[in-house]
Amino acid sequence: MSGFSAEWLRLREPADAAARSPALTARLIAWRRRHDALSVLDLGSGTGSNFRCLARVLGGKQRWRLLDHDPALLARAGEALRQWAVRRGMTATDEGDETLILEDDANHYRLERLCLDLNEDWARLAAAPNPRLITASALIDLVSADWLARLARRCRQWRAALLIVLSYDGSIAWEPAMEDDERVREWINRHQCTDKGFGSALGPDAAPTLADLLERLDYRVDLRPSPWLLAAQDAALQTALLDGWTEAARHIAPGPNIWLDDWSRHRRDLIERGHSRLSVGHWDLFASLE
Repeated sequence: MSGFSAEWLRLREPADAAARSPALTARLIAWRRRHDALSVLDLGSGTGSNFRCLARVLGGKQRWRLLDHDPALLARAGEALRQWAVRRGMTATDEGDETLILEDDANHYRLERLCLDLNEDWARLAAAPNPRLITASALIDLVSADWLARLARRCRQWRAALLIVLSYDGSIAWEPAMEDDERVREWINRHQCTDKGFGSALGPDAAPTLADLLERLDYRVDLRPSPWLLAAQDAALQTALLDGWTEAARHIAPGPNIWLDDWSRHRRDLIERGHSRLSVGHWDLFASLE
């Protein structure tokens, strides 16, 4: 699958946290109250941002398995999660090379980091207790329809709830607008549907597709918008997005791309002068059988 740097994940984490749907968080909390110890499987976990956002919300005793194909990101996760705990007055104890125990008077978190290609059959997970909650952030827009169908079936087999957040929905809106904004957005969305390591990606169609698959399996599904709303203080993230999108468009747009260079240069100037605003659309999804 496609890889992401720890720096990119660090840069986007505050925007991700701000964008999450409050309505779905409230539904997640209501669901959590019906369960005691909680087993969570976090797909494409990166450096652990989903845990950092959800651990206090979920509360109590939790066992997390953080799955990622990148051992460097998982190693960074161990460091970042330990620092996160210490800042909150928790104790952090290593249990073997890949397991970290975080606890205080009210909470106990067991975090296991597993290096696993998400294209595998997940046989390594069979020996562990089935998860009650499956989580992922900014993942499913990278996968194919077949992969998503397998995920839905596995979740139904486990009777697990799902919280899948920050799935790109295809919408990008810059302020001030420029003539080629829509042209670039169309090329970005075409690039989103290329193979990211799971077959042809669903891109913006991923979250609605998963919602439909889960509803057919008798899940109660709630799909809510969770846009990034980026302003002048988010210049570093805007610039990173501009660079990534420009290269994505250049990769598949027919040349010559002088127009793209001009567009990118003008956009960068607006960002640097603090005159740029950017909205990027996402979907959050929560589904359960209860």
